[in-house]
Formats: sequence, C-alpha cells, structure tokens
Amino acid sequence: KPMIITKDVNRKVSKEYFFITGKLELDCNYYIEKIKKACDSDNNMNYQTNIKSLMTPFSFFKEDKNFQKLLYPIIDHLDLHYNLPKYGLHEAWGFEVKPREKTLYHDHKESFWSGVIYLNSSNQTLNFPEIHEKIKPEAGVFGIFSSILQHGCEKNPDDFSKFGMSFNIKEVKSW
Repeated sequence: KPMIITKDVNRKVSKEYFFITGKLELDCNYYIEKIKKACDSDNNMNYQTNIKSLMTPFSFFKEDKNFQKLLYPIIDHLDLHYNLPKYGLHEAWGFEVKPREKTLYHDHKESFWSGVIYLNSSNQTLNFPEIHEKIKPEAGVFGIFSSILQHGCEKNPDDFSKFGMSFNIKEVKSW
C-alpha cells in the first residue's frame, strides 16, 4: 500500500531568547594564571573544540569556589527578572585566544543558557549574527544568553591574547 502524506511542513519558528551584558569586579590575574597553567599542561582542549586556540578542559572551573561566587549576582538577576525552571552549572572552562586565532560560529543547544566572562580588553568581539549583537571584551565584562543563539569570533586582530571563561547552565529535571 502506498503511503499517503496529508501534511508536510518545513519552516523556521522564531524563538524567545535572552541576551544580557554587564560588568563584574574580579581578580582577573587569578583566572588568567590558572588558564595559562591548564593550557600548558597535558590535560587541555587546545585546538580541539570550536575555540581554535587554547582552552582548559570543559569542567575546569566548575568546582572552583571563586568562580561559583562570580556567578551569584548573575544568578540573582536572572532569578529576580525571569521565570526560569530549576537549573545548575554544567560546565565552566577557560580560554586564551591568541593573535590571528578565532572561535568558530556555534551554539550550545544542549544547554539552557550560557555565558562568558572576559578577563582583559580585546578588539576581538563575540558576535551574535542572528540578533545583531556583539560583546566587546574588557576585564570583568560578561554576557549571558540563551544557548540556542549562534555565536563566534573572527580572527583576533590584536597582537596579544584574549582571555576569558565560558560556562553552560543546564535545566535540572526533577525526574
């Protein structure tokens, strides 16, 4: 018997998202030194991910108490202004993007929301082409965003490295 198709729809649907930027006070040198040490060790993710430069393991900052405290004001803002389901820190890593290196455009669909905290100034912006937004790195500048958003960086135009930390938050299911 032949198959009968009664409807075949293939379209894009616009989705709700959030995109928030701000600035935190933090000891940037503490994190930069930890990132450099991790990237120089045998346990690194250098050139193995969408960051086509140096990177710590994905879980590197997840248990770091200082990093967790950095997230408190961000979490407080989200909890106050957004009605989000229960969530928790899934991954937190550091990166060093050297001159002329880049981050491929990608998303973090498997997560709920994601973020970045920069540790120094750079002219290599983090670009969000779908929503026409950019984040210009400066020490303490952060961005948090819905993980469905495509983002990436063109080649680093500076003659020095850009340092930062990224993280993914996942929804915590009760079952």
